Amino acid sequence: MYIHNSIKSMTTIDDIKKLIAKDETRTLELKETTGELYKGMETACAFLNSDGGWLMFGIAPSLKIIGQNVTDNTRQEVANALRKIEPAIDVEVEYVELPDKPDNYVIAIYFDSNNFKNGPYSFDGRAFYKVESTTALMPRQMYEERLKISNPQRFSWENTPNSEIIVDDIDTEMLYQTLHDGIGSRRIHASAMTLQDPMKIMLKLGVARKNGMILNAANVLFGKEPSLLHPQCKIRLARFEGTDKRVFRDQTVCEGNLFEQYDAVMDFCLKHLNLSGRMDSKFRQDTLTVPYEAIKEATINMLCHRSWNAENTTPSLAIYDDRIVFQNPGSFPLGMTWQDFANEHIGSLPANPTIANVFYRHGTMEAWGRGIGLIMESCKEQTLPTPEIKVVPPFVNLTIWFKHSLTGGVKASAPQVKDSHTPSHTPSDDDSTSSHNETNDQSNIITPQDKVFEFCKSPKSIVEIAEMLGVNDRRWVRKKYIAPYIGTKLQMTIPDKPNSQNQKYVIIKE
Repeated sequence: MYIHNSIKSMTTIDDIKKLIAKDETRTLELKETTGELYKGMETACAFLNSDGGWLMFGIAPSLKIIGQNVTDNTRQEVANALRKIEPAIDVEVEYVELPDKPDNYVIAIYFDSNNFKNGPYSFDGRAFYKVESTTALMPRQMYEERLKISNPQRFSWENTPNSEIIVDDIDTEMLYQTLHDGIGSRRIHASAMTLQDPMKIMLKLGVARKNGMILNAANVLFGKEPSLLHPQCKIRLARFEGTDKRVFRDQTVCEGNLFEQYDAVMDFCLKHLNLSGRMDSKFRQDTLTVPYEAIKEATINMLCHRSWNAENTTPSLAIYDDRIVFQNPGSFPLGMTWQDFANEHIGSLPANPTIANVFYRHGTMEAWGRGIGLIMESCKEQTLPTPEIKVVPPFVNLTIWFKHSLTGGVKASAPQVKDSHTPSHTPSDDDSTSSHNETNDQSNIITPQDKVFEFCKSPKSIVEIAEMLGVNDRRWVRKKYIAPYIGTKLQMTIPDKPNSQNQKYVIIKE
């Protein structure tokens, strides 16, 4: 595909005289003859990668216009040299005849700047740029940055092949589970169930190349120890006493892959956030201080939209008495604000589309481009204050405010979650003053785990269990409510094929 540059019309020698009056500049290169054609094309490449400029042949070092004889062979040599510029360009080569020297011409070519839109240009395999009025070989780092700007999806950090990543670095069990869950959520075709080779599965998920190279995205998504190669692959979690950072109540750093980080964030939130309860039928319906949907979407947003370029910046989550703050390295696309993404009519623009696509196909992400909108909607439904999103370079901060303080502001009857695995609640001393539905009778307080056991008195699939709990993330449900109890409380209906699509779970009868 050819790039059409804007051509400046120049038809007279007077025009040339005006251009060369002040000698060579950052946007003007003069050559005596096409004997310097190769050097001239290096400069042309630099013009394309900088501010544009004129390349002229037939001008003596004294700035005298001497012209040169132009034959069909000369024209062919110029055309062949231009073809060595990549990506391909379409420029107008002007042959301006000298009035006093018939058959002698000044060869003038204008190269327009592409403003990095078409990537860095190269000539004969090398890229050049302008340093003041001189032509210089482009540094490798600058070349790579220009590639990313021109085609962020292809040349982004996540899609960069990495020869240091090998199959042994990948958690193949997690890889197989992602494939299985993707088929279960109908976001991966069922025919993929036959895939056994980890490379073929990674290729299916878009985290490997056909040439056998594994992308950075594969390491952070499925790596056994991703932070060994990418030290920025971690997330910091903290619970502070009060409303500032002076006193820690709890803190940890998760250096696992992104699926492990997702679990860590969800566990940490469930561990430290209060539950407010209401009775509905025979089950106690529990609601987080922050809606589950808001926590989930904010966590996915943090994992899918973070910047990976700086090794010294990492995401963090901080819980205070009055708010929860998700802090993520990155920024919004140029010219856009968070309000644009809250608009359901705006399409998804994830910073890391390959990573986001894996989360989507796995089933963790329910819909593209709805994260911020869902956070706002779920908080509004629970009558929480409107969440705040601020860009504080190099981070984007999402703050979700609580309706009540975690200490003292929540109803006394609201039980405190000691740990996300704890199967019982600890009622407060004031429970007896609650309504008749709020009682100290522990038998009336049904935990999510109790619900799973009750529900599985008859065989149930992971989809059915997740729907019963009102949780969309089947992987998380399997990890938290099923896997720890296989062999003690629950059993599989197809134990010899644990990953079967038809797998169900049933209570072990005592």
